Amino acid sequence: MATEEIPEVYVLWHPAFPNGEALAQRIYRWVRPKGLGPQVFYRSLPAPEASPGGLPPPIPRDSRAGLDTKLVARYPQSSMDNLQVVILLIDAHLIADPAWRQWISGLAASAQASKRVVLPVALDSTAYNVPPTMHALNFLRPAGLPAPGLVGAQWENTQLETVARSLLKQLTETLCDLLLQFDDFRSGAAPLEARRSKVKIFLSHAKADGTEPARRIRDYIYSQTQIAAFFDENDIPFGALFDKVLDGNIAGSSRATALIVVRSARYVDRPWCRRELAEFRRPRQDLSVKARKTQFWTINPVLVVDALADGAHTFCMPELGNAPCIRWSAAIPMQEEQIVTTTLRDVQLAAHHQALGRRMPDEEDCIVLNWLPDAASLLHIPDIRSNAPRRVFYPGRDLSGPELRNLTDFFPNVRFISFDRIAP
Repeated sequence: MATEEIPEVYVLWHPAFPNGEALAQRIYRWVRPKGLGPQVFYRSLPAPEASPGGLPPPIPRDSRAGLDTKLVARYPQSSMDNLQVVILLIDAHLIADPAWRQWISGLAASAQASKRVVLPVALDSTAYNVPPTMHALNFLRPAGLPAPGLVGAQWENTQLETVARSLLKQLTETLCDLLLQFDDFRSGAAPLEARRSKVKIFLSHAKADGTEPARRIRDYIYSQTQIAAFFDENDIPFGALFDKVLDGNIAGSSRATALIVVRSARYVDRPWCRRELAEFRRPRQDLSVKARKTQFWTINPVLVVDALADGAHTFCMPELGNAPCIRWSAAIPMQEEQIVTTTLRDVQLAAHHQALGRRMPDEEDCIVLNWLPDAASLLHIPDIRSNAPRRVFYPGRDLSGPELRNLTDFFPNVRFISFDRIAP
């Protein structure tokens, strides 16, 4: 079995920070929905063997000064050379604690040599009083933080929601960009130091009745994020071949990574809309993995924004497969943010699954997917369409009984195996 690198996330916060655990739980649930996505580990409370008020257990490849050998033995260093994403929830308690300041300084100083990315989060005005090794890092700065005189208080639920939502938006963009650079990072490049071409979100809509939600989402992307949108009304040059431009932006760019479908009543009647959707839902073989017997297949994430008016009638579209859906309502505040951040989270998950899939067995009969399988998408893979005896590995836990029965009815010679069934 291959021992490929995969990302793993560590969330660190001082035990005296009253809102640290609540933020850490929100990060965990968002980054790892339903058990999918990178492993997330907490570091806050002192290790059992540590002195009162001591530091938490070490993280893999932790080289902090005076590290107790008993702690190293109990929490062994990782045998896998994984990328560590260390999220530091920095408040006044952490800044005031010399031991914690020294620890995070060492984590930042050894980041590149340890294949570690440090993401500091400024949660009050004192957070920028970090050790010199961290001064050059670009902090995540969530909105909605309390006034300076209230930094030590437990936040109200509404304030916690505002801060958490802003933090998750910034964190999702950062993790998405990092995971899309993962192959560069594996080859020795320093992550997040040189900005690559922007992540691109393709907006598919019927102009007859779906333009308003699409415009609002596009305007949010350009005014509130560091990503780009492809909105065909503005992004196709006059006189250009419509299908060639679409092909180049959907299939030809490694950064055209997701599709938001504004599903209105007239969408199903638009051949070009359905073609855009079909292109994004068509699996593509990843030929960048060299010297492997296993076939690796990927699908770009698709999110459906249900913009049907109340009582509207429309026909179903098999091209949608099992794409997730969010109901559109102009009355919901900041819904554009929810839609875009959810789409980027799906891009992040797809990139993680693509990396994790490289740990699957390397044998001639193996096919690895970065999405949950459905019959419509699997029919595009020649070896599965021909019903050849194959093992298909897919992300997460086992599919439900009805889902598996449906797939085995279509492909009786194919065995479906979840990633979780394969030992790390």
